[in-house]
Amino acid sequence: MKIDASTVEKYQMILEKDPNSQVFAPLAEAYREMGMLSEAQKTVTAGVQRHPQFVGGLVTYAKVMRDLGHLGKALETLKKATSLAPENILAHQLLAEVQLANKNPKDALKAFKMVLFLNPNSKSAQKAVQKLESLTADEYDEEVFAMTKLPEVHLDKAPPAPPKQEEALVMKPLPTTPSRAMERMLSLIDAFIVRNDLEKAHALLKDTRLEFGDHPEIQRRMKTLQVRYNDSDEATPLRPLQPREQLIRERKIEVLEMMLRKIDEYRAQG
Repeated sequence: MKIDASTVEKYQMILEKDPNSQVFAPLAEAYREMGMLSEAQKTVTAGVQRHPQFVGGLVTYAKVMRDLGHLGKALETLKKATSLAPENILAHQLLAEVQLANKNPKDALKAFKMVLFLNPNSKSAQKAVQKLESLTADEYDEEVFAMTKLPEVHLDKAPPAPPKQEEALVMKPLPTTPSRAMERMLSLIDAFIVRNDLEKAHALLKDTRLEFGDHPEIQRRMKTLQVRYNDSDEATPLRPLQPREQLIRERKIEVLEMMLRKIDEYRAQG
């Protein structure tokens, strides 16, 4: 990438006049591209301290930390960035690359799948997913491909005796208010549902369920999508949601057909 010196100078002047400007992000990125990592680190660190919720600044900070070899800081920052903006493809792409550099293939695969979900045409993400999924189970931790199954329910058998008081487990209720990260995921799911893009909504809903558990808001959307999970955690085929106008039209047709049948029956009796 060729850096325009005049553009860098312009960014510097803007930041000097207004230290709170978010121009620190492209300026630090320019420093990084020029190999001036010390200046990049100084600029972006000051910027994210002033703007801790600015995703563009967090992504640039993660790039600088990665280039400096601080993979832990880069991962921590990218997790925050993807939490603040689940739809940010660049943040997920960079997270996947840093997870690979940190030798976390399981987490890298998850991040690459998110990139592919947001951009199905990403060739790099497609290749990365294919390569990571082709690895044998021996190359992963034991839990990577493990799926937790629900216990079988036998209605003809008496329920097991409750545990002794000293052995009883304290069950914590599910939180009724979703976290900010979950809210963003649920908003994206709702957008897909409104657009009737049920396959994408289902895929993201399943990932959200794995990430946050059986939260009431997640269960409510499962019912909306008419998804039923079986013991293998596979979903039955989705039935597309019909527009309200179509449902009303079909109901009117049913009523008319019923009236016509009544008329035919009346004529037959006469």
